[in-house]
Amino acid sequence: MVKIGEKIPDFQLTNVDKTQMKSEDFLGEKTMFVFMPFPFSGVCTPEMCELRDNASLIEKASINTVIITVGAWATNATWASQYDIKFPILADFWPHGQVAQKFGCFNEKVGTAMRYSYITDEKNIVTEVIKSDELPIARDFSEYKKSLEL
Repeated sequence: MVKIGEKIPDFQLTNVDKTQMKSEDFLGEKTMFVFMPFPFSGVCTPEMCELRDNASLIEKASINTVIITVGAWATNATWASQYDIKFPILADFWPHGQVAQKFGCFNEKVGTAMRYSYITDEKNIVTEVIKSDELPIARDFSEYKKSLEL
């Protein structure tokens, strides 16, 4: 797992609008990289909707939010549209889970990213990690509030 004080791995993934986004695109801004196991699941959807509902609070703290999931970009686009998710949603679809593997949060047994969020500074150095080691248990938004000083 990428640890506090380490730089995030380099990556390039496809957003829901088919644009490519790279890790270096986030240099100069604080960013929260939120790994989500599955769009349309009973845990992921409410968890990401809670982030959506608190987007203005997060933006006031000058933090970008980026969701990364092993779902294909078309699935992610449909999910984002259906639930009005405005954050970039990047597809770590192929090679399957490669970016989650680089971050150290890929569950090979299940074939998905674990619920890990990496908060970085302007140099892409991890300053906080919020996680749930159990797939069926969402990250608690109070952990975001504490880490982001919301």
